[in-house]
Amino acid sequence: MTTRSMHQKITCRAQMLSPTTAGEQQENWQDIAVVWAEVTAKSAGVTTAARQRHMAESYTVRVRYQQDLLPTRNILWQGQAYRVTSLLNPDNRQRILEIEIVKDHP
Repeated sequence: MTTRSMHQKITCRAQMLSPTTAGEQQENWQDIAVVWAEVTAKSAGVTTAARQRHMAESYTVRVRYQQDLLPTRNILWQGQAYRVTSLLNPDNRQRILEIEIVKDHP
């Protein structure tokens, strides 16, 4: 992977919980960083759960390793929100961070 292949801009977001006036916890997303990434399509398929069919697209995102990206749980890419399913440091040298993401379609 070279820096030339990182030509997609993504926004990494972390989940934040804040109390509401009723005392409940409300989920909010806070932007952590906007970084350049290489985004590669991995698979697409239809699954059935609870008698409902769902289509899901999955991608692999590769970015330069940054410690502050580790709490990432959601990624914005091309105006769409994607759920993070895993964060990997493939060579354990803290050079690249591989993020597996999924876009669920009801």
